Amino acid sequence: MESFSCRHFEALTCRSCSYLDQTAEAVISGKQSHLQSLFPDVTLQPAVVCEAPYGSRIRARLAVAGTFENPVFGFFNDLQQVVPVADCPLHHPLITGAIGSVFQFVGSAKLTPYSPERNAGELKFLVLTASPSHDQLMIQWVLRSREAVDRIRSVWRKLSAAERGPLSVMSIGIQAQRSSRIYGEEDILISETRRLPIQFGPVILGLGSGSFVQTNHEIASKLYLAAEQRLTGGRPGRVLDLYCGTGAFSLLAGKCGHDVLGIDITEESIASAIDAAESQRITARFACRSLQAFQAAELAGQAFDTVICNPPRRGLDDAMRTLIKSIQPRRILYSSCNPETLRRDLEPLKETMEIRFLQLFDMFPMNRQYEVLCELVRRGDSTIF
Repeated sequence: MESFSCRHFEALTCRSCSYLDQTAEAVISGKQSHLQSLFPDVTLQPAVVCEAPYGSRIRARLAVAGTFENPVFGFFNDLQQVVPVADCPLHHPLITGAIGSVFQFVGSAKLTPYSPERNAGELKFLVLTASPSHDQLMIQWVLRSREAVDRIRSVWRKLSAAERGPLSVMSIGIQAQRSSRIYGEEDILISETRRLPIQFGPVILGLGSGSFVQTNHEIASKLYLAAEQRLTGGRPGRVLDLYCGTGAFSLLAGKCGHDVLGIDITEESIASAIDAAESQRITARFACRSLQAFQAAELAGQAFDTVICNPPRRGLDDAMRTLIKSIQPRRILYSSCNPETLRRDLEPLKETMEIRFLQLFDMFPMNRQYEVLCELVRRGDSTIF
């Protein structure tokens, strides 16, 4: 692990990386101890650490302040003021290198930064996503209204290929509410290209502007490789992937020969997953439906061998926990960014399932959060999947 320093942290202007004053070894040890305290009877796998934290973060969500002639990009502090941190050392070089062009674009399109106090202005946030594998960049402007849409589209069309550089996808998100929420209900595509291709280990995903993505490219690649190892071997079975998003785990399972059904509520994510499966010639089915729209009997009757789930930080809701229990899979592969909700979600399954594999992935090396990959198998089932 390389050492890490940040001038913004040292100057006390940004404290987002709350563990930066600790050694990397101490941080990992503390996280591993925390996970062990939640699962005291489980033998943990060695933690997967971030060897190169500089430039590891491939998505930047930046708040905006100032004027369109002199915009300020950064993060909110405790007083809800935007602290200038446009050159965060965690951000991928594609993101940091694009900031100068973003400054120019804001001025050319006359994107007045939004002021919560006055409830005036248009540009609320800027979301940049980098694809290290394809050397491409995606940008989403989060606006209060459609007032600046035509100006943004006009500036984009006038840019030459050289001026666009690695920027291949641009869109606008409309967030009309007076809140700190970033993503709104409406998304407007500006560029000719809709999705950003990005490879994580064995799979290539296509990300739309609102698609979920693991922010640490190095650790996410290692996470998916570990998941592939859990899904490889033995006879192929039927797999249900809940909260499948753009299809990372579904594609892995399909590559391993499993019969896969991926479910997600987001239409754009499902469209991306379908395109990714077709382009890589991976057999996998996807359905864009609310998980509550599926009746438990409808899914339980299909006798899935494996259930994969990668829920948001709040974990599974009651309906999903009941659904998984009713399906009675032989295996569960659960990717979690919140080990507390993971423990809660697994509690009802203790009588019939046991943890076979539990590993920490240091997706967020400078703060207390981390990712966990957990595999459970049915008690008494000695079959090697």
